[in-house]
Amino acid sequence: MKNFLKTTALVTSMLATGGVIAATQGTVGATSTGTLNISVDVEDLVRISGLSDILLTFDITGTGDITGSSTACVYRNGAGTYSVNATGSGAGDAFTIQNAAPVPTPIAYSVAWDDAVTGTAAAGVTSGTALTGQTGANTVSDDCSTGGGANAFVEVTVPRASLVAAPAGTYNGILTLEVAPE
Repeated sequence: MKNFLKTTALVTSMLATGGVIAATQGTVGATSTGTLNISVDVEDLVRISGLSDILLTFDITGTGDITGSSTACVYRNGAGTYSVNATGSGAGDAFTIQNAAPVPTPIAYSVAWDDAVTGTAAAGVTSGTALTGQTGANTVSDDCSTGGGANAFVEVTVPRASLVAAPAGTYNGILTLEVAPE
C-alpha cells in the first residue's frame, strides 16, 4: 500500500506540472518515434562574494569610534529576498577582536548591513540572528561581474573607549557572513 501511495503521488505530481509520465518506445516501421521526459531540478541558490578584509587604524589623537567597511556581492537565482546571518570569532560567536598572549583581551565591535551600496550600513546585526528581507541581489551572475557589480555593504565599528583602554598589540577577529534564500 505504501508503494502504491508513493507511485500515485509521483504520477499526480508529474501530471500537475505537465510532465510526461514515462518514456515511450517507437514501433517498427518506415519511421519510428519515441519520447522521453527531461527534468531538471533547480535549487534555490545564493552566493556571497566580493568581500575585502577590513583593516582599521587607531589614532589616539583622533575622536570618535573606529569604523571600517567592505562592499559585497550577493547573488540569488530568480527573484526573491535573502537573509544574512553574521557571527564573530569570539566566545559564543561574539563580535570581538582579540590580541595575542600573554593576556588575550577581547574587544567587542558592532556590525551593520545594508542591502544596497549606499556607503552607510543601515541595519544593525546581532550575532547568530538572521537579518531577513534583504533585497537587491544580483540575478545575472554569481560573482556580480555582470548585472551591476557590488550590491551590498557591511560595516564594523569598534568603540574608541575600548581601544583607549586596551593593552598594546595587534587585535584580530573573523566576521562570518552567511546568506540564505528566503
